[in-house]
Amino acid sequence: MKKKGFRFVLGLCGMGMILAGFLYGGSVMAQDTIKIGAVLPLSKAAFAQAGEEQRRGLLMALEEINQAGGVLGKKVELIIEDDTGEPSVGIAAAEKLLTRDKVVALIGGYSSTITFAQLNAIQRLEPFVAWVGASSTKVEHEFGPKRWFFHYHPWDYHRQSTIRDFLLTISPRPKTIAVAYEDGIYGTTSRDYVVKYLKEKGFEIVFDERFKSGSSDFTPMLTKIKKANPDVFYWVAYAGDTTLIMKQSKEIDFNPKLFLSVAINFPQYKDSLGATGDYVGGVDVWIPGMKLKETVKWMEKFKKAYPGRTPEYWVPLAYTNLMTVVDAIKRGGSTEKEKLIAAMEKTDYNSPLGKMTFKKSEEGGLHQAIDEQIITQWQAGVSHVVYPASKATGKLIYPTPNWKNR
Repeated sequence: MKKKGFRFVLGLCGMGMILAGFLYGGSVMAQDTIKIGAVLPLSKAAFAQAGEEQRRGLLMALEEINQAGGVLGKKVELIIEDDTGEPSVGIAAAEKLLTRDKVVALIGGYSSTITFAQLNAIQRLEPFVAWVGASSTKVEHEFGPKRWFFHYHPWDYHRQSTIRDFLLTISPRPKTIAVAYEDGIYGTTSRDYVVKYLKEKGFEIVFDERFKSGSSDFTPMLTKIKKANPDVFYWVAYAGDTTLIMKQSKEIDFNPKLFLSVAINFPQYKDSLGATGDYVGGVDVWIPGMKLKETVKWMEKFKKAYPGRTPEYWVPLAYTNLMTVVDAIKRGGSTEKEKLIAAMEKTDYNSPLGKMTFKKSEEGGLHQAIDEQIITQWQAGVSHVVYPASKATGKLIYPTPNWKNR
């Protein structure tokens, strides 16, 4: 299931039949289908968790679409390619989907670094792209102004301004911040924004260094941060990094007043960290416990499709990705690119993440879907929204109890 270059060809009605459609090689679907291609990270350890979550969301949407009869009288055929966490593989996958498989839309995506490489390679084709991944404004500045490019995930400044605004609400207000970030486009762009925003508001940055994502030992870095004694330790990383950072912070008895990161609501968080993961705050897009009408309805569907699982935001985001593209095809009455773009620009969809429309973004994008973030905190094994107050499901516990007092 995780071999380089594998593909999935999906366009079946039942979930059992969908699983039976996981094939290597060419399509077995009838020619009279509407093909949509997705590129996901499914085999690189640091990325695969998010890729698998996206795949679950896409399969949910695909089943729902085809059980309802498809679109324009045809079944939807979904072809999923693995970028393996490598830009060169991601480029080849996108090229293949567009030139060989002749997909009408390219969806999915994750890493900013891989996204930037992919879009650079395929922009000569001016394909219809509806992308859920990539938060780096390097991607926004280069491709956001392209009429064929639609983007769902918040950009870096949406996330980092949320961090700033949240820290300003804490009482007593923290004064010193340590910042660590993974060394790809994702981490470095995030660092630039958060350091700028925090300094503007008078926070003192006492540590500011990058690290290699996927490292096996963060102890040297954490030891230096412990010596700097920050009120808040904020890091930008992927799921596997966060798990190790928290385990090793406990090992060296590092006790900031608040551990704060990005996207800490991944499925294995609780199982991999247990009580070690409590009191950690994080900036995120969505959690299952949000009190939204569409979230509650969608969670019922998810529990039937994947019993016993807890979804990360990538699942409803990917679900919404495919549903909104198919909705645009339906409303536009065509898969022709210009009609699809025009219909997509008029999207008004009640998604499990809230109302989904596309608007201009602050730094030049034409089609941006999500621009609001939340802050969550794990408390006794449960993730709660603690900011903003209008969406809160719990109150922030601050300062964090020392490891010896938990």
